[in-house]
Amino acid sequence: MKDKLKNDLIEAYLYEYQFADWDLINEDILKDPDTPSLILDMLYDANKADMRVLRGISVHPKASPELLKILSADENDAVRWGVAENNNTPDDALLKLSKDSSDVIRYRVAHNPHAPEAVLAGLSKEESKIVRSGVALNAHTEHGILEHFANDKEEIVRLAVAENNSTSADILTVLSDDIDRNVRAAVAENKNTSEQTLTKLAGDRRTVVRDKTSRNPNTPIAALQGLINDGEIVVREGVARNESSTVEILNVLANDQKQSVRSGVARNKNSSEDILRKLSDDGDAYVRKAVARNKNTPETVLTRLSKDDDWRVCEGVATNPSSPAAVLEFLSNDRDRYVRKAVASNVSTPDDVLIRLAEDDEWIVRENVANNPKAPIEALMKMKDDDDWRVARLIVKNPNMTEEALHRISLSHGFRMRYKACVALLKHEEDL
Repeated sequence: MKDKLKNDLIEAYLYEYQFADWDLINEDILKDPDTPSLILDMLYDANKADMRVLRGISVHPKASPELLKILSADENDAVRWGVAENNNTPDDALLKLSKDSSDVIRYRVAHNPHAPEAVLAGLSKEESKIVRSGVALNAHTEHGILEHFANDKEEIVRLAVAENNSTSADILTVLSDDIDRNVRAAVAENKNTSEQTLTKLAGDRRTVVRDKTSRNPNTPIAALQGLINDGEIVVREGVARNESSTVEILNVLANDQKQSVRSGVARNKNSSEDILRKLSDDGDAYVRKAVARNKNTPETVLTRLSKDDDWRVCEGVATNPSSPAAVLEFLSNDRDRYVRKAVASNVSTPDDVLIRLAEDDEWIVRENVANNPKAPIEALMKMKDDDDWRVARLIVKNPNMTEEALHRISLSHGFRMRYKACVALLKHEEDL
């Protein structure tokens, strides 16, 4: 079965893409993360002189280690950049690229999560601050190297250490006293920063530092309470959006004069039903839209907001997976295509509604049905011959497409759809 699929895939590729223009190759092959490595190999063989194709292959997640090793010696910097950052690049190619004359390429090797420890250790001693910053950002860089970099003379290197999600709390504590506000802000944003350090940063004189602190879910409640009266809007907005903010904090911010702060409260999963009911009557449409999108908003409120005068609020209800089926059916007939588009993408939309929307006049609505992981096979098959390629190409990727349906498409449609169906079938076999 797999060999036959490969033969069918190759036949469709040769017929449709062997002499295709760049736009078609880029859209259907290079931008598709599921393109099999055998197709990339064939594309390389036919386009060895086309830098655009080689660049696209170099960054593709299915590019084979063997092909990437070949491309690592390409004369074009952009191609080698792609190889340097590709997760499939073999160790020997990364070692070679770690000695490349280009700082940017060595930086990309340093940032590659699969770079060997020995390569990272070597690059950590580079004179180039760009390369050192790449090592400092790498999640697999040794603790000792990060500790050393925390005192680096270059701000860009210290900033990278502060941004690294693997940096330990003790190193972050050191960096919380950094002279540069951007470094301190990165510490405030890091999930590994200790509560004690976050409490200290909540009192930083720089707005950007307090802003990042207000948004960190690990910031202590007492520190968040101290920020609800901050003079800067972005800081109060950060507290309003923080997933650790309590109902008591959100109750206070629900009365804030600024729309962005109230919207943050309306969006917060911790907001009580009483808060959401109150904000559903807010005079600002963006606040009501945030309420409409909140999964915890009561059904009675969602039903009322589905008839709001502002289409953006209706779209918010149509997006919400907690919206009742009757409300989604009502909104599926809305005159605004963006409201219907939201209904089409909602995983809670009833099957009969999705089947009807699969024949909507607007391609953007049909596209969202095709992309909906809950779309029934009947809705998907209605779009297999869709006049808009943006719609048709998506149905073969939908998880609800059956093997039988994909086989039918691979045998009876144009070569472009046949190619896409074969790619989907091969991916299905690999996933088994």
